[in-house]
Amino acid sequence: MVRNDMGCGSTIGPILASGVGMPTVDCGIAQLYTHSVREICGKEDVDIAYKHFKAFYQSFSSIDRKLNVD
Repeated sequence: MVRNDMGCGSTIGPILASGVGMPTVDCGIAQLYTHSVREICGKEDVDIAYKHFKAFYQSFSSIDRKLNVD
């Protein structure tokens, strides 16, 4: 948690997203990224994240078609 009157850090995601020229999402679980000592998660979160990302990428083609309607 970051107080409103305090600055907070950032991840490399926004930096990379600004230069790739395509829609991006910066997501992950704190246990895998040690950018904050105050972020914690449970052991089940690793498995949940794996299942979430696997399901997303298995259906990415249909999601991408819906998002890129010209």
